[in-house]
Amino acid sequence: MEHPPEETLRRFVSGTARRQESKAVVAHLLKGCADCSRKLKSLIESEPVAGGAYDEALGRFDRGLLELLESSIDPAHTLRNFLGKVLPPRRPEKGNGEDC
Repeated sequence: MEHPPEETLRRFVSGTARRQESKAVVAHLLKGCADCSRKLKSLIESEPVAGGAYDEALGRFDRGLLELLESSIDPAHTLRNFLGKVLPPRRPEKGNGEDC
C-alpha cells in the first residue's frame, strides 16, 4: 500500500490540498491505513502550551483595557493621552523665560 506523502497529509489537514489530493487521502484512509490515521491525528492535535506562555500578553491586554476604561471617564485625559502618543514632545518656546 502506497502512503500519501506527509506534505500531502499536511495540506489535507490544513484544508489547502487540491481536490484530487483530498480524494486520494480519503480513499487511502477508507482502506484502513492505521499509520496514516495516526499521522493525521498527530497533525491535527495542537502542541501543548506551556503554563505561563500567555501571561505577559494577557497582562498587557489587561493594563491597556484598564487604561482605556479609566481614560473614557475623563475625555480630557483621553485626548492628552492620545496626543501624547502621536505628537512629538513639546519644546519650550523662546522668549518665555524658560531658556535662561
